[in-house]
Amino acid sequence: MLFGYSVKELSESLLLIPLLCLFFGSIFLSFKTGFVQLRMLPHMVRLLFKSLFRQKKEGEHTVLAHKALFTAMSTTIGIGNIVSPAVVIRLGGPGALLGFLIAIFFGAATNFVEVTLAMHYRTKREDGSYSGGPMEYLRQEFHPKLAAIYAFLAAILLMVWSSNQANTLADILQTYGMPTGITGLLMAGLVTFYLMGGIKKIGNLSSKLVPFMFVLYCGAALWIIALNIERVPAMFGLMFESFFTAHGATGVLLGYGWQKMLRWGIANGIYASEAGIGTATIPHSESGAQNAFDQGVLSMVSAYSIGFICLLSGLVILLTGTWQDPNVSLGINMVAVAFAQYFPASSVILVASVFLFAFGTILGNSFNGSQCYLYLTKNRGMGFYYILVAAIVYIGSIFDVELLWTIKDFFVVPVALINLIGIIVLACKRKDIFKLNK
Repeated sequence: MLFGYSVKELSESLLLIPLLCLFFGSIFLSFKTGFVQLRMLPHMVRLLFKSLFRQKKEGEHTVLAHKALFTAMSTTIGIGNIVSPAVVIRLGGPGALLGFLIAIFFGAATNFVEVTLAMHYRTKREDGSYSGGPMEYLRQEFHPKLAAIYAFLAAILLMVWSSNQANTLADILQTYGMPTGITGLLMAGLVTFYLMGGIKKIGNLSSKLVPFMFVLYCGAALWIIALNIERVPAMFGLMFESFFTAHGATGVLLGYGWQKMLRWGIANGIYASEAGIGTATIPHSESGAQNAFDQGVLSMVSAYSIGFICLLSGLVILLTGTWQDPNVSLGINMVAVAFAQYFPASSVILVASVFLFAFGTILGNSFNGSQCYLYLTKNRGMGFYYILVAAIVYIGSIFDVELLWTIKDFFVVPVALINLIGIIVLACKRKDIFKLNK
């Protein structure tokens, strides 16, 4: 409690305006880029297939374009994409899922702008590796202190996100008899092992992990939807009705229901794609690609993939009715109950999916955080960072679920606002960067 209000109440009231600023920033960038997320869709598909099937030799300190993409996707395609749709529907109504998807759509343009900037402004270190991400374009175009503030806040945020993923994984494994402490130790050890291998080891793992976990979870969700295909149009109708009428907005555009719908739908849509936050640009900066525009276009694959997963998860929650069941606790258990209705071995599918999603996200977040840490320490003291990440992952596995889901918002806003202001200014100032080189 703070000033008589709970953390959740403060989150719903104080953070609504800055989160809406992030959303409207994405809308502005969509118009500024001529809706690049639609205009460059064919080019995006060509780039993905080119990187996947026309392999070039990787540099000693760089990875192929699609591996950089998958490393970035490993941070954005996480447990949040499974759980967030359930959370936003329970807390904001079915209409919040529509707001969630709208935020992801507009966020794709923001992803394009920030990744293009990160590639353009990246610098090469003495060992041949790259220093990239928001820190470089904030340092070069604004002020080194602003870049340092961003790096410091982003490093904290990424550790909070990692603890959130470890917490959700520990929560579901506990229902199958695994102590939360054991889960925390296992994840801490695995993440430390791969972090010590650097971007090459992480990129190679992510290029295999991301497609597998995407197919595994989406295949199971699509099966549930296929068995209820005749009810799907009604679920879409419920989403739109809830968004525009009484259920989602209590009949008044300035009502508390509308506020909750925006708070949980729009906000979690921003988190799902990391649009405007800037952290997803860091692994893209490690790409061996030389064309900044193309890597920016390729980064939008992540937004479309996330939107697809979240839509499937939301439909499963709506079709199975778990969002209205008061006996089902908020979070991953809503998804577990929904899957159990259709799969006798649902525990195997869900646990495997959650483990893969959580591990990939923790690993990706920890790598991004390491780059922020290296920027602050001038490439020194990585041993301390490894110990810190391992401790945070372990501690996160034993925390309260709802508290972690809510408190992360207070770390997201300052990081995102610094980055968003920077990329909007540069999108207006450096129009030459965002042109397709034919």
